[in-house]
Amino acid sequence: MPQDITYLFNKTIRIIKDNQKFLIITHDFPDGDCLGSQVALYGLLKALRKDVFMVCDSGIPYQYKFLPSIDDLKKDIHDIKTECNKKDFICFCLDSADEGRFSIDINEIRQKTALIINIDHHLGNTMYGDIDIVDSSKSATAEILYELIISGFPELLDYNISLGIYAAILTDTGRFQYSNTTHEVHKIVSHLLEFGIVPSDVFAHIYENEPFKRFKLLEKVLKRIRIIRSKKLILSYVLKSDFEKLGLPFSANDGIIEILRSASDAKIAALLKQVGRNQYKVSLRSSDPGYNVVDVAAKFGGGGHKMASAYSRKGNLKDVISSLIAAIN
Repeated sequence: MPQDITYLFNKTIRIIKDNQKFLIITHDFPDGDCLGSQVALYGLLKALRKDVFMVCDSGIPYQYKFLPSIDDLKKDIHDIKTECNKKDFICFCLDSADEGRFSIDINEIRQKTALIINIDHHLGNTMYGDIDIVDSSKSATAEILYELIISGFPELLDYNISLGIYAAILTDTGRFQYSNTTHEVHKIVSHLLEFGIVPSDVFAHIYENEPFKRFKLLEKVLKRIRIIRSKKLILSYVLKSDFEKLGLPFSANDGIIEILRSASDAKIAALLKQVGRNQYKVSLRSSDPGYNVVDVAAKFGGGGHKMASAYSRKGNLKDVISSLIAAIN
């Protein structure tokens, strides 16, 4: 591993050993990597008998409610305001490329904590931490976290920590299908399986646990599909009212874009998800390394990876679609 990462690992390990109070936050609309990384780091710090809190200001997707200690996740930073008021907390920010990814006020976090440690694997991370452990060559933030644990606390790796890391890597590699599935990923996963993880059980929780109404949501998305052949683009959208009418959480859209990505007639897939009045989150996937979707996302202030990126956009649906099409060369 690069020398600077080794130095940052050693510095972070010393901080963990020398401090007692920790806060772990991650981005809104959480996914498998951020939640798996959260519970894994939480498990490590608990094993070290630290005082530790996890906060995520969004609802927890039903796919990840099997994760260990997930019920300990706080919904609001104000839930711990009495504990976190003396600037004696160390804050870990996980899987978040910039401060705009948090629905939590990052300035409030800075006022309440002594130090921010930013651990992430996204291209274009803005290095907003006091310590920034960022490696875009890694498949997931959890892969970096695994290396940190192995570097400083290998004897504490157990089933619960391993389960969080495994779930994170599984989801961020697209079930080990994406190009970020390296030989190193398989070595890490092989080690994690030694702690008793059953891959079929994890897969069932995340990918075979859908409420029936989710298929009605999928039906709506499939009916709205458009293919822009000149751009090698397939796209569709889901509206806020769709979730409300079906009684589904926002996380019910997870995995739908992978269905779009499988289209042989396109190289880029896009799913537009309405999150508010004239507000959309746009997820992008590429099925061909020659089509770099992070460049598209970057045009709108977003980011991610070459074959999996996202951005937010204000405007009506027609304008958001038009701007996306125009941005693809």
